[in-house]
Amino acid sequence: MKLGGLWFDKSAKDKQWGFTAAALPRFKKGSDTGVLICHGFGGSPANMRCLADKAEELGFTYTVPLLRGHAATLGDMAGFGREDWREDVSKAYDELVSAGCKRIILCGLSMGALLMAELAAKHKEDGRLAGLFIMCPPVRMKAYLNFSACIAPLAPYVLTAQGFNSNSDMEMYFGMASRKLWDIIALGKAVKKTASQIKCPALIIEAERDNRVAPVTYRILKKRMPTARHIIMLGAPHGIPYSPSAGELTGIFAEFLEERTAADNEKRGMRNS
Repeated sequence: MKLGGLWFDKSAKDKQWGFTAAALPRFKKGSDTGVLICHGFGGSPANMRCLADKAEELGFTYTVPLLRGHAATLGDMAGFGREDWREDVSKAYDELVSAGCKRIILCGLSMGALLMAELAAKHKEDGRLAGLFIMCPPVRMKAYLNFSACIAPLAPYVLTAQGFNSNSDMEMYFGMASRKLWDIIALGKAVKKTASQIKCPALIIEAERDNRVAPVTYRILKKRMPTARHIIMLGAPHGIPYSPSAGELTGIFAEFLEERTAADNEKRGMRNS
């Protein structure tokens, strides 16, 4: 059955998507600045390749975890939830600490942005935390996604397309385990509560043509994070890192990384003088 661009298909649970090595987690040791890059709901590290490549080009240490239940099947995704994903990103943060990173910058897309915002609030007293770069955080989702969550018992697995057509940057589920949307709703509520605790410099990226995040999200975050910068990327869709807007995004990301590293170096220099 098809409704509003969604296919309600019982066979979607075990659909094989053809994930490749591009969807595996990435880690690269570089400088003493670490960058944690987190993909979104249903996505994989492949979607964040442009950002990981830029972090590597600039010589940073970086890690791109694969959240559990992703890059497998929608049936696998149904077996995990927000507590597992919180644990996954906490382990990735600890990985950067163990690698000797003196400063850590967090970066996330969509649900990954919510996880990074939560992590920033959790580590607000950690002197290593140097910046937060979040894209399209669904503190509030569009109405059709809330509707999909409500009808999850009737349509537990939903498809939006048949696959990613050999485009490795787009290796993700083109569909979802519908009841997992409740995890995004819960994460959005948690970020709404904790965003005011975030102390590090933050940059919030909004996609002009986002079909998943409700615009009220940005009013909520501006109220709770008044010092955060907010950029609207004109013409960009929700999945900015794997869209034609990826080049523009990569430039903004590189500027943020270099700016935060320079500012932290200056602060440390003043402290040691």
